[in-house]
Amino acid sequence: MNAMNQKTFERPISEPVNRRMLTVDQIDDLGEAILSLTREIWVLTDRVHVLEAVLESHGVLANAEVDAFQPGPELQAQLNAKRDAIVQNLMRALRAAPEARS
Repeated sequence: MNAMNQKTFERPISEPVNRRMLTVDQIDDLGEAILSLTREIWVLTDRVHVLEAVLESHGVLANAEVDAFQPGPELQAQLNAKRDAIVQNLMRALRAAPEARS
């Protein structure tokens, strides 16, 4: 890339852009949220492993099939939409004013 095509930035990319997601007094809330999410992730992970084991024991599914599965465009679009909704809900909750969360 020559000098004519190089982008110049007014600030380093590592500097925040006038936003603060949490105030100092919300750090404990963030810790509680992370612990809560971790517990929920474990419950889901545990159930998926149990479900795969039960299905495999009945000859319905081989775990390798799950690992190798590639969703088609329609299913991938559905998965992407559900993932995006979860992320948006989380970001909305983190950005809410303390009085809006009560």
